[in-house]
Amino acid sequence: MGDSTPAIRGVIATCLTPFADDGEVDLCALELEIDYIIEVCHADAIAIGATEDAEYSVLTWEQRGALIRQGVQMVAGRIPVIAGISHPSLERTVELAHHAAEAGADVVEAVMPIRLWGGDPDPDETYDYVAEVARRSPLALCVSHNRGPGADPAIPLYLRIADIFNLPYVIETSGDITRISRLAEEIDRRGSAGYFTTAPSLHINLTLGGSGAAMPPPAAYVGAQVVRAFRAGDRERAIEWQRILGLFPGRWYRYGNPPVMKVAMRHLGIDLGEPARPYGRVSRWDEAAIGQFLEEVGLKEPGEDTPTPQNVLGPIGLRSELLRKP
Repeated sequence: MGDSTPAIRGVIATCLTPFADDGEVDLCALELEIDYIIEVCHADAIAIGATEDAEYSVLTWEQRGALIRQGVQMVAGRIPVIAGISHPSLERTVELAHHAAEAGADVVEAVMPIRLWGGDPDPDETYDYVAEVARRSPLALCVSHNRGPGADPAIPLYLRIADIFNLPYVIETSGDITRISRLAEEIDRRGSAGYFTTAPSLHINLTLGGSGAAMPPPAAYVGAQVVRAFRAGDRERAIEWQRILGLFPGRWYRYGNPPVMKVAMRHLGIDLGEPARPYGRVSRWDEAAIGQFLEEVGLKEPGEDTPTPQNVLGPIGLRSELLRKP
């Protein structure tokens, strides 16, 4: 890791992209979200336009560049910025990396892509793609895994990739305990790169020696509490916070992260709009259920806006006193 590369451990908050009714990026809402991530979530880093949660694939080339530039300006140096540069084209990826550097980002993130015509690349093809981006990027590279739009490398390839120069971070999203165990041990503990997972496996990864996890807000708030308790040696408290991440957003997973998290943020007073058209929004019933869940775990004041259905949480009834503990 170079002298100018930030040492990131903990929660990487993956910024959602807010859309106005006309489909343009809502910059006012973006600024509110960024302030929430920094001042309320206390995330360790923020990723802008970097994951599929950000819906960057529906943005024009100009919009992607503007999102990075304006997002960096809004962060204003308060926490490290990871700028998304994912693109199937190697040249386009490198071009975005240079734009991110000029905009003042600290790190760039690229998903390991599938072949242009579909299907997983051979391991050497993936390695060559990642190595070339890392070599030509003016900023340190965080490489990420997303089985849907991206490749799904086996463990040996992760170990090779983690040794690439200028690649200090790896985000792996499988949730597979065998992978997490191996990669936390053989990437992070070995000192090759920081190994990050996703919200449901944050506590497991920290326990095994990994660096943390990436997640959108408001899950990033809960994740930061897991990290805080873990660092303080309060195992019971860390597990209680992790229990929330076990249910949220997983209970509404059929919608995907952006619709659920945008609804949750709206319940918390920050309207990020709807998911990019034509993809469906959360039903009114589930929107109310998400609001009740946020009340149950203490993230939302009761009695706000829409009426909520009763007994949606089932037998767990996770009513937490966490926010009232010192």
